[in-house]
Amino acid sequence: MPTHQAERANRTWLTGLLGAYILMQFGWWAYLLIQQHHTIDALAGSSTATRYTLMILGEGSVFLGLLSWGFVAIWKGIKKERAQARKERHFLLAVTHELKTPIAGTQLAIDSLKRHEWDEETKKDLYQDASAGLARLSQRVENILQSNRLVSGKAMNREPFDAENLLKDVIQRQKTGPYRDREITLDAPSEPMGLVQGDADAIALAWGNIIENALKYSPNNEPVHVVLSQQMDAIQCSVNDGGKGIPANMRKVVLEKFERIEHTDTTGTGLGLYLAHQIIRMHGGQLTIAASKRGGCHIATELPLTS
Repeated sequence: MPTHQAERANRTWLTGLLGAYILMQFGWWAYLLIQQHHTIDALAGSSTATRYTLMILGEGSVFLGLLSWGFVAIWKGIKKERAQARKERHFLLAVTHELKTPIAGTQLAIDSLKRHEWDEETKKDLYQDASAGLARLSQRVENILQSNRLVSGKAMNREPFDAENLLKDVIQRQKTGPYRDREITLDAPSEPMGLVQGDADAIALAWGNIIENALKYSPNNEPVHVVLSQQMDAIQCSVNDGGKGIPANMRKVVLEKFERIEHTDTTGTGLGLYLAHQIIRMHGGQLTIAASKRGGCHIATELPLTS
């Protein structure tokens, strides 16, 4: 166990032991005071012991309740701190892997181009691999930057943009690297739709994270279906995959920072869906997660149109 983990565990147990010791000492001194007053009553021939006992028990109960509440609050705070520290450790490990993988892939493609003479088709593939690695790296870095941006409370740009053109560009950017051969279908209305008011780059990141999540957690032979539609005064975009889906009890949890479903074979930072949810919400929209008819995950986003 690392030193900082051991120190945190020691603080937890020390707090618990100290709390138990204080409570036991408090009970012991209350008992001694009551016994002492009974002895004084017996020697003086008075009968105030019962009233004195009730007074000690009453005041002691209030003090005991406040003290217990304080220690429970401290204990919960320590547990929350430990859970957050565990999530952050996982995030650091995951983000290291998520950043190193595209860097390694890009470096390998560039080294191959430099060291060998290839035919035009192979060169094209290597260039695509390098480009895909840089695109993945850019998205990972953008996720981290957007996360810090949300924490700092910086406002997003507010300009009208065409949701369909933006979504087509997002899908095209996802069909690179390991997902170049994956099938992503887009179902959009033939007639023009209204414009969305907001930060196009942030929405592109949100939709990109959702589509990448669908690609990552579904088999290679399963297509990802994207549907764009206009409902009254809102634009709806839904992503449907053929994976294992997200359990009902985890659908709110995965929208929190650094949260991921355990026991999965894929790695991740726990920022993708969190950022998507926050970005959509900051635009006055909503993100919902449900099970798809294919047994996978169905994530729908809704954004208000410009008035």
